[in-house]
Amino acid sequence: MTYKLNLGQHQLAVSLNRKRGRAKKNLINHIEAFISQLIQVGTDRRFAGQPVSRVLRRVFEKKKVRQLFGSNLMVLLLVAGTMAPPISAFTTDPVGEVTAVTTNEVQLTTEETIRIPLDSFKVTQGYHLFHRAVDLKEAIGTPIYPLKNGIVKEVVPNRFGYGNYVVIDHGNGFESLYAHLTKIVVAKGEKVNQNTVIGTVGNTGWSTGSHLHLEVYDHGQAFNPLLILK
Repeated sequence: MTYKLNLGQHQLAVSLNRKRGRAKKNLINHIEAFISQLIQVGTDRRFAGQPVSRVLRRVFEKKKVRQLFGSNLMVLLLVAGTMAPPISAFTTDPVGEVTAVTTNEVQLTTEETIRIPLDSFKVTQGYHLFHRAVDLKEAIGTPIYPLKNGIVKEVVPNRFGYGNYVVIDHGNGFESLYAHLTKIVVAKGEKVNQNTVIGTVGNTGWSTGSHLHLEVYDHGQAFNPLLILK
């Protein structure tokens, strides 16, 4: 008698030939019952896993079957294990839980840079104890831009001292002053950015030539503008 067992893509055929003579009914009945159970478990999709895995798991649960077949059962299990197709992580029908991994979007911001107030210039006087500023020589009428975005704090037309000058508050205690302007083109309280023309280079006030007198302050304390213009 031949039994055929389909395990996934494989087919297992078992032939049982009864020898002549005294019939061993108990052993044959056990084998037939065992094969019948294998076929039932292998084809029953209620049990999770590959067909071969389902059969092996159910076989190991039967104590009487283990005692009956002993070492022969282990040989059968090893042979069946080699017949099972390998499970690859790249199969189209993966088995098990699939976890989706997502990355958190991180927004990066950079600190606002300092803009040089003139497109070109020559330093004619540097920062020192009696001149807490830098003088940047350029032709009269050259556009002047603020170092950073901010709000115009002061607009002062004057014929003495600084001459015509503008003070801009950039926030966080940082302020800048632009003096000796020929013309002022912004108003007090106006918001400006680094592309805003606030005035033009001049020679007003106590000046010996056309230039921009630039001062910068950190919480009211003057420091060398060349430290941030590099």
